[in-house]
Amino acid sequence: MKISHYFFSVLFVLFTLMSCIEEQDFNQTDNIIITPTVEASIFYFETTEQLINDSPNALYTRDFNFDAFKDDYFSDKVIEGSITYQLENTTSKPVSVTIELLDDDGNVLDTTILNIESEASNTTDEEIFYGGTSTRSLDIIRNTSAIRLSAVNLGDNSSISTQPNPKLIFRSSAKFKMRIR
Repeated sequence: MKISHYFFSVLFVLFTLMSCIEEQDFNQTDNIIITPTVEASIFYFETTEQLINDSPNALYTRDFNFDAFKDDYFSDKVIEGSITYQLENTTSKPVSVTIELLDDDGNVLDTTILNIESEASNTTDEEIFYGGTSTRSLDIIRNTSAIRLSAVNLGDNSSISTQPNPKLIFRSSAKFKMRIR
């Protein structure tokens, strides 16, 4: 009886070990797709009312080199995203801001115009989508090498805001979903 007890115990252990052994597939990591959302600030612009008063009409125009979207790591993996623009104006002047995305040759790929009233109680926010279900192509983002920012004073050059420390503030950020294998 003792032999049959040991025999069945050994047999049980062998069957248990054999039933748990499965061929391992170490290539399964090749099938993993990660789609993180990457978010970053693009630029920040701030000016005082005094500087606006000192600048007749064309308040500001400048091109910023921006090759981050053209980097192969980004452009090959981006699947959709957006750029958010925010304009805040506590000055006594209505302002129009034009943002242009430019390619290597200076050609305009996309344009966004933001208008904000003087001493605005709310910010002007605009989110522009690229790729995915948007009508704007991801190729616009992939080919962007510079951003042109132009601000125009639509008011006079002598009024003074009743707000403390009046400023025009422009912020922008980007959020893109990427496919990483």
